[in-house]
Amino acid sequence: MSVRFALLTDSHYHPQATEDYAAPKMLTRGRAVLEAIPAAVNALAPDFVVHAGDLLCGGSSFAMPTDLYEQSVDEVADAFAKIRAPFYCVPGNHDCDAQSGSFAVFARRFPLPDPLLVTDVAPRLRLALANIYHACSGVEEGAGIWTEALDASLRAAATQATADGAALLLVLHTWILSDHTLNRGLVKNAEILVETIADHPAIAAVFTGHRHLNRIRMYRDFLVVDTSCLIGFPLGFRLITLGDDGLFKTTFHTLPLDEINAASYARSTPAENDRWQGEIHDRATEVFLPRLQRIWS
Repeated sequence: MSVRFALLTDSHYHPQATEDYAAPKMLTRGRAVLEAIPAAVNALAPDFVVHAGDLLCGGSSFAMPTDLYEQSVDEVADAFAKIRAPFYCVPGNHDCDAQSGSFAVFARRFPLPDPLLVTDVAPRLRLALANIYHACSGVEEGAGIWTEALDASLRAAATQATADGAALLLVLHTWILSDHTLNRGLVKNAEILVETIADHPAIAAVFTGHRHLNRIRMYRDFLVVDTSCLIGFPLGFRLITLGDDGLFKTTFHTLPLDEINAASYARSTPAENDRWQGEIHDRATEVFLPRLQRIWS
């Protein structure tokens, strides 16, 4: 058995942006980016597609009016409906209404995990989609909170997966492992989540966005995959293949928007751009997942 899926994150659509905000974002070109995504994904024919949050520009920072936020929810949902494979997502901090902090309008068009949505995506493979804003808004807690309710739900899902001989892929918006700065961009209570993952061998890998950086790390015996944004350099998404021997393969696919990508690149220094895109093996690599090997063998 081999499973292929696309991982998207941080597409940050704003229908009327008058500025691009902090690099590498290109919010003023958001419509072109949004329109390019479905065709680029469909060309790869994945089995399913996962978006790790920040589909929109609600929440803090952008001060989007409610009527414009509601318009953007509908336009993003209509665009992603053109993706032919099953589509799943988790909310990011910018997916709530900037004025109220509510995700209610978002939930009209995108299923909102409450707090964890577990779904079968292939034989013996399940997604665990986490809503780290179920007890807060993205305005109040941009990095989200790993709550007791989420932790209990994940433990129960992992226990059931073990009993069923299935592997779990956990998806949440924000990082769980620090980089150069301790706790920067990490979900609150990340240390509890990491221990829960370590305790449950059904959880083979974790996928996040939020920081707009490509990074892949093996921690203990599970993989953590952080992915850069679609709204700026390197302007792309991952195609991931899981082999029945437990081999994880990922390649990075840049949208065919050369002018936008070049303009985004020009907003940062070469060193900063190297951080956005990550090292070569943060973008394209192969690694055996010991937990997946054991479950699928």
